[in-house]
Amino acid sequence: MRRRPWQTLLPTVRPEEETVSEVVILATVSPKPGMESDVEREFSALLEPTHAEDGCELYALHRVSERPGQLVFVERWSSREALDAHAGSAHIATCIAACEDKLEGPVDIVTLDPIRGGDASKNRV
Repeated sequence: MRRRPWQTLLPTVRPEEETVSEVVILATVSPKPGMESDVEREFSALLEPTHAEDGCELYALHRVSERPGQLVFVERWSSREALDAHAGSAHIATCIAACEDKLEGPVDIVTLDPIRGGDASKNRV
């Protein structure tokens, strides 16, 4: 798969086997020292347009209490296609371009697979 230049900060996330249609993501953003406010402002601006995207079920931005400046997105998408559309959206490209020199490295993106058990209504992100 050919990556767009801004995607160099976003690793390709492709699980070998997808057992459920929804996709849960944790994305960690680590700003360079002194860039924390700028990075938080840029990434906060993603909330409104992302919430309006088809397939966005959860897109929540949090500060990491133990690591000042570090941010974590908790995301749930209805499908891999919805996540791919989000990753290719104009607002993501704009944010990545604005933050390219303000981050310690690529946004750390991990895909989570659920472990079934207990009360199903309490066992999902």
